[in-house]
Amino acid sequence: MHDLGCIVLCAGQGTRMKTKRPKVLHEAAGKALYAWSLDWALALKANPIQAVLGYEKEQVREGIENHYGKQVQTVVQDKQRGTGHAVQVAFENLAPCKRVLVLYGDTPLLTLDTLKALCLLQENTKSEISMLTAYVKNPFGYGRIVRDNNIKEIIEERNASAEQKEITEINPGIYVFDYEFLKAGLANLKPNEVTKELYLTDLIAQAQKPIGSIEVSDKEIVGVNDMVQLAKADRLLRRRINEEWMREGVEMLDYKTTYIDSEVKLSPGVVLEQGVILRGACEIGPGVRIGAYSVLQDAKVGENSIVGPFARLRPGAVLESDCKIGNFVEVKKSHFGKGSKASHLAYIGDAEIGEACNIGAGTITCNYDGQKKHKTKIDNGVFMGSNATLVAPLHLGDSSYVGAGSVINQDVPAKALGLGRARQENKKDWVKK
Repeated sequence: MHDLGCIVLCAGQGTRMKTKRPKVLHEAAGKALYAWSLDWALALKANPIQAVLGYEKEQVREGIENHYGKQVQTVVQDKQRGTGHAVQVAFENLAPCKRVLVLYGDTPLLTLDTLKALCLLQENTKSEISMLTAYVKNPFGYGRIVRDNNIKEIIEERNASAEQKEITEINPGIYVFDYEFLKAGLANLKPNEVTKELYLTDLIAQAQKPIGSIEVSDKEIVGVNDMVQLAKADRLLRRRINEEWMREGVEMLDYKTTYIDSEVKLSPGVVLEQGVILRGACEIGPGVRIGAYSVLQDAKVGENSIVGPFARLRPGAVLESDCKIGNFVEVKKSHFGKGSKASHLAYIGDAEIGEACNIGAGTITCNYDGQKKHKTKIDNGVFMGSNATLVAPLHLGDSSYVGAGSVINQDVPAKALGLGRARQENKKDWVKK
């Protein structure tokens, strides 16, 4: 039997987002909202993990399966009948475990440390329920926590008395349940008289032992319900990410304009200038400097390389150590060997470039013929003159040269000079005529 199982509720439509896209597929800091909770569950070694789907279930399932494969199971809540019903649907397919963590697919501001502490509290106290609580200035819309020393019950906004509405301690809805308690409690849930929904909060009244709780900052428990909250969550997450990397030895000339996605990996000694955007799963080696307003996505940059300013590295771009990609250079699905450089104004796509190569200004690899992509292979020590056009498929041998302004559509042997341009002709007295 596994120690911890996890249920992540991802069924809601998110009507306040005002888009057809399911709420949980919107991204914060480069990651789908649901992925924050699923990643925490994996980090906590939860097994099994159940994601409860509803609105546009096929879109959400495709995203989860593409990223997590068999690590996460999905179940469908065809009719949204409340949080209690959603957990019932998941629990039917949940393999037995000692305790169950319940999370949501729209709360990216929680932290792994908070969830570790909550799981540890439940483990140490053996309570039937352990939960997070928070104090907020404006508790409107939240369930209020009613105490008599211990947590007695949770009153939803619509059912709260005037006195209870003054309570500022609220329920974020994050729990760890004892498995056997949850099994029995879900079976005993009754529909609400007004909404006819099943509320997970009704389990509080069924607990026989004191309920464990951890108070957290109100900034952690804010959910994403509209585009304003999504933007605020994204900003807070990116600030956290930037601060964590700066503590690890990454220098940012202006952290407020530096955007780093959650899956990026940086090394100590990296310098990021103003306006740098690092998307996806970039890996940046030690001593690298990324110039201002450069955009990198799913790229790998080796140590002591220089990128930018105003450079773009697209998915599949790999730079070995001591490379240079200068201003207004775009690299896509290409590998640069050690010490190679393209200092300015070039497009390099689907290319394999050896060591110590010089790619001149204005160089273009013509990798697409309208139907298929073709590869350009450039061996070590090749010198490319400015404004060269390389029509793939193509192979340039070791230490070969390409004359400036050439269109090259045939292989160039090692140590040869490739020229592909018309001979210059000057028309005497042409202006007078």
